[in-house]
Amino acid sequence: MAQTQPLLDVKGLVKHFKVTRRDGLRSIRETVHAVDGVDILVNQGETVGLVGESGCGKSTAGRAILRLLEPTSGTIELEGTDVMKLSGESLRTIRKKMTIVFQDPFAALDPRMMIGDIVAEPLMAHSICRTRSEGIDRARELLKIVGLRPEFVSRYPHEFSGGQRQRVGIARAIATDPKLLILDEPISALDISIRAQILNLLEDLQSSHGLSYLFIAHDLSVVRHICDRVAVMYMGVIVEEGPSTQLFSSPKHPYTQALLASVPIADPSKRRERVPLEGDVPSPVSIPSGCRFRARCPIAQDLCAQQIPLLRDLGNGQFAACHYAVSN
Repeated sequence: MAQTQPLLDVKGLVKHFKVTRRDGLRSIRETVHAVDGVDILVNQGETVGLVGESGCGKSTAGRAILRLLEPTSGTIELEGTDVMKLSGESLRTIRKKMTIVFQDPFAALDPRMMIGDIVAEPLMAHSICRTRSEGIDRARELLKIVGLRPEFVSRYPHEFSGGQRQRVGIARAIATDPKLLILDEPISALDISIRAQILNLLEDLQSSHGLSYLFIAHDLSVVRHICDRVAVMYMGVIVEEGPSTQLFSSPKHPYTQALLASVPIADPSKRRERVPLEGDVPSPVSIPSGCRFRARCPIAQDLCAQQIPLLRDLGNGQFAACHYAVSN
């Protein structure tokens, strides 16, 4: 049977930032390697998790895919269309198909705008609704879909709780009937009691609207619950990826093993064996030779400093960028 075309196909995504550092009277130009050659594949109706420590580049990758940050290089294909080659009206048109839900539900909403105008803004920007009254009517429907009262269109963001504000952000994100949502840590700023409600809402919307998700997070317990596949990111590169069940039950990369070992166990009678990580994360300005994780890796050897490990197929759909990862 022929393989269907992936919804999102990202290859070799690179995002570098130029920064200036002062050294006495001299100005030194340096390059921050935020994202350094990332491949991401999302199929229709699938949820792919992108995980890693803070500062690993996962949020930058999400914004670069949307071209909210202009990528340095790479290809981004949505339903076979190369997004990197688009500009002007053609780029605006394809942006209806991929939207984002931000981490901070308050900073993402304009405090001077009423909720109805916030939700209707993308409808007006893409000429889906021609008049404000038409946009507000559609905003009422969208608020109802995400579990809010339609009459909330006349209120302001400061009148809502964090969970309600995130529901508004989700309503705005689905307003243009997109195919792909990039969820940039959508529950990390919320109370524990609210997180499950938002996750359930996202799962319901995926089922009813046929959505695909790129779920950016550092909470591995949530990723295990909601994601079909997971990609683990370290210092701007993918070090391991595979089906969620396989990756969580049998992690191959030492960094993935350390991340999973840090997840608390709910049962106080059980203890998890810790994986020691020495040293600090290297500077993204001065990338180490060979494996980027070698300075902290408990199994690093001479080869790790000499040769960059590539993602290897270890079987069962699992890949790891480690010279000493054992196949399934």
